[in-house]
Amino acid sequence: MHKNQFTQILSLILFSFLVLMAIRLTLYSFYTEDFTDLSTAEFYASLFMGFRVDMITIFTFSFIFVLTLIFLKNPKHRSIVAILWAVILNIIFVISFSDVLYYDYIHRHISNEIFNLSDDMDIIVGMAFGSMLFHTLGALLLSTLFLYSVYKFFSFKPKEFISSKKLVIFTLVTILIVFIGIRNSVSGKSFGSSDAFAVNKVSSGNLALNGFFTIYRTAKKSAKHNLMNLQEAIEISKDALKTPNAPFVDKEFPLLRKYPFKDIEKYNVVIVLLESFGAEHIDGFTHYKELNVTPYFKKLSQEGLKFTNFYSNGYRSIFGITSIFTGITIPAGAQYLGKGLELSTLSYLGNVAKENGYSTLSMQASNKRSYRVDAVSAIAGFDQYYGAEDMPNVEDVDEGREPLTGTYDFNMLDFYHKKLNTMKEPFLSFAFTSTTHSDFYLPSAKFERYPHDLKNYHGSLNAYIYADNAIERFMENVKSEPWFDRTIFIFTSDHGSGDALNPIARKYRPDDTPKAAIEHFRIPLIIYAPKIFEPQEVTTLGGHNDIFPTIVDMLGLKAEITTMGSSLFDEDINERFVYFYAGNLIGLITNSGYIKYNFKDVVEKDAESENLLDKMKKLLFAIDTAEAQLLEKNRWAK
Repeated sequence: MHKNQFTQILSLILFSFLVLMAIRLTLYSFYTEDFTDLSTAEFYASLFMGFRVDMITIFTFSFIFVLTLIFLKNPKHRSIVAILWAVILNIIFVISFSDVLYYDYIHRHISNEIFNLSDDMDIIVGMAFGSMLFHTLGALLLSTLFLYSVYKFFSFKPKEFISSKKLVIFTLVTILIVFIGIRNSVSGKSFGSSDAFAVNKVSSGNLALNGFFTIYRTAKKSAKHNLMNLQEAIEISKDALKTPNAPFVDKEFPLLRKYPFKDIEKYNVVIVLLESFGAEHIDGFTHYKELNVTPYFKKLSQEGLKFTNFYSNGYRSIFGITSIFTGITIPAGAQYLGKGLELSTLSYLGNVAKENGYSTLSMQASNKRSYRVDAVSAIAGFDQYYGAEDMPNVEDVDEGREPLTGTYDFNMLDFYHKKLNTMKEPFLSFAFTSTTHSDFYLPSAKFERYPHDLKNYHGSLNAYIYADNAIERFMENVKSEPWFDRTIFIFTSDHGSGDALNPIARKYRPDDTPKAAIEHFRIPLIIYAPKIFEPQEVTTLGGHNDIFPTIVDMLGLKAEITTMGSSLFDEDINERFVYFYAGNLIGLITNSGYIKYNFKDVVEKDAESENLLDKMKKLLFAIDTAEAQLLEKNRWAK
């Protein structure tokens, strides 16, 4: 029995602090290699920042319950209020621990993308009752135990119920402490995500933050994109993007460029976007020891244009799809394509193709509505769209191995092949695979060279083996089609995938040393057309935003488009860059290095000098400001 209502309330608050700190230390123990760049002093400084983050999180969502419980005397009423408070705390705990599991996929905390996960509910449910079943059941059991314990705990009446003048004083002190705890800052602005970095290292912020904090702090769009005066930002961006081959043509839409019609053959284009095909793991592209999981993909790269210096624009599939369809990086805090970004006038790949006489097709191996690719494809100008529900099973599937969501990659690729046979030439098409997304369900044990697991690195390696085989069957089949010689195939990935030297992977790469963290963004790009292009390894820097203008330039299409990228074939681009977004960070890759910025400080960099660092910051600030503000002002494209 507690001395008074304040000690009773304090007990639950202290328990909440312990739980959140335990979750943070779990994150550290699971992904220790991500934090090896922190010294001992930096580690403890980051934990202290984490304590401040937890204080803000707990006090913000506990304040109303604390005030109510201070004055409420009836034990029954107190237990009801306490159970409501416990529900909120439990949500915080569950989301924060789920974030630890999510961290395995992208090596950062989840942010406002959680508000779009309803579009992927079939995938989430499949994982929750597949590879994550133990965690799901454990969370349900612990949540039930916690809620029951809080209910019983507050059912007991404290020995003393403080009242009168003493209650007023204690209440005022409580309000003051909570107010200070929520603001956690003596400056004009309250404590934000960027303030959680004890030192300017991504690892410090990742250790300090918790998933619930990063979600609710990114729940609404904030006015971050004012790093530079807009006009100055436009001029710097134009200077980097400028080329005589695609001049700027409109003062009202300052980044709009004109690509002239070229009287050349209008080849077909077949795009295959591969789920989670990070270059770290892919034979022919990895900078680590090859594991012989994608031998056909390696062969394909050696017979085509193999781009080895190519990067994703973000961590999620919809980021890559948006960039390929529009040539832009989703600004930090903005909605995705299909959820609001399209309210600004954008340039769309499918529309440009149709305006130049192309027929268009889009599909994905996931269910139709996953990532809203159905709506996104329609907006982008793709006249035909298909999802897993439309694709018959032609794969040789062992009994009991049907995927819980979507369909196997070869089912989609075979369907893709048959649909392409019906397309009027020239055509431009897009397909997005799914089997290499966790959970790693495979159609047959014959692809399981490693001890299979639905979630871990072994599972992903086996999934690469299967996906490579599906690509091989698709490509060898289409080579017999009459349209093959007139077709350009583009293979790339939606984003990177995990850590090439995680504890399991280390067993297969014992002598390899870690690369810079930017390696997690590097993805393969193959442009394959053996009758059109001679095989070549291309080291030109590029990213998702460059695919749209590359297609326009490569096909000689007439177009006035705005993209934050340039043709990979244009040798006259003034300065090549990749602009990416990752939760609470934005970043820039140039031929001179890279930086990551948290809207307060540079938290990761690869720059040889301070002058170079300042130059990259200036370009990043310009690109971020110009893109975000021109989109907001609807001055991006006509």
